[in-house]
Amino acid sequence: MQIEVLGLASGRSYFLTYETSELNEILLDFLRKKNITIASSCDGKGVCKKCEIQNGWLTCQLTLEQFIQRQSNGKIFVGYL
Repeated sequence: MQIEVLGLASGRSYFLTYETSELNEILLDFLRKKNITIASSCDGKGVCKKCEIQNGWLTCQLTLEQFIQRQSNGKIFVGYL
């Protein structure tokens, strides 16, 4: 299974595969594990809002599964990436 990370500033796309066992991971942690740099000065506490993606969602507040349920096309849009 796969999701796509789109960097709006760079125009680059990153395709990330995931396993069923990773669905319960916090999206911020999953992206970092896959070497996608996501800003977060509050270390995932939901305060700084630097990890915001489309629709005002915070990657530190969603699991990978929750993201996929909300964004059925599996595309993550990161403004500064």
